Amino acid sequence: MSKRDEILKEILSDADLMKKYNITQVELENIEPFRPDSKKIVNILATIINENDNDRTGRQIYSTIKNIHKI
Repeated sequence: MSKRDEILKEILSDADLMKKYNITQVELENIEPFRPDSKKIVNILATIINENDNDRTGRQIYSTIKNIHKI
């Protein structure tokens, strides 16, 4: 498991987020971003983590999320 995936799982393991976005413990253990059946929040957080790790600015990250996820 990559460090990025570990960070994503750590963020999503918050009880409030799990409840709000209906993420079960099983889903959390098997989470894989950017799959057709992935929840939108998972993909957005994965994009933020990836782009931040690539030293992108907040503005660049926002533009990427907006374009990729049609927000």
